[in-house]
Amino acid sequence: MENLKKPFVFLCAGMSLDGKLSNYKKECSAISSDNDRKMLYDYRVIADAVMIGGNTLQLDDSGLTTKSVERQNKRVKLGKSSEPMKVSVISDANNLKTSGDFFNKGNGKRVIFTTKKTLQKKIDEIKKKAKVFILGDNWVDLKKALEILYELGVKKLMVEGGGTLIYELLKDDLIDEINLKIGDLIIGGKNTVTLCDGEGFDKLNVKKVKFVKITKKPNFLILKAKIIKN
Repeated sequence: MENLKKPFVFLCAGMSLDGKLSNYKKECSAISSDNDRKMLYDYRVIADAVMIGGNTLQLDDSGLTTKSVERQNKRVKLGKSSEPMKVSVISDANNLKTSGDFFNKGNGKRVIFTTKKTLQKKIDEIKKKAKVFILGDNWVDLKKALEILYELGVKKLMVEGGGTLIYELLKDDLIDEINLKIGDLIIGGKNTVTLCDGEGFDKLNVKKVKFVKITKKPNFLILKAKIIKN
């Protein structure tokens, strides 16, 4: 890890009061009664790239844009492109559609990290819309992915989810900061996606954070925390 050249990685996500990212139908659902996503869009202003997992890409198909000319102008004043680079980690991309918002909305560059599970025919199709990197046989090598992003000029990487990608990044100590909007809704569901899914951590490897700031709003909380690296 000491010699790993990677971007500063910060998580920015919204979750319900019980830690859910979506509902049991895996729909992109509101996590607070105000349904305000301003925090998410504002953080995209400072990010060089925004990363999402494969399930999030296929289910939500977000364009990952800043959503306004004003935010685009702020990025330009910061010396960045008008929109952040869009990045997805998807181990098996054979069913990935390239006709949606991720690949076609906005002018942000697009990068896909995948594995040898994805057939060459599909890789050739994706390459018409994005840079493609094959990193592994079954699972994407996230450390290598971050090194590649750093080489591509990404110094600040924003991670929006989902739960499996967040778990894998935390497991490898690759996340530096957490920014959460915690809503006033309870979604429930034993199989519903949470902020951190995956296998989970035992008591020796549980991840620790230092709370930096908590902001209280009428219908949600905003929490900033730093990861305490072992």
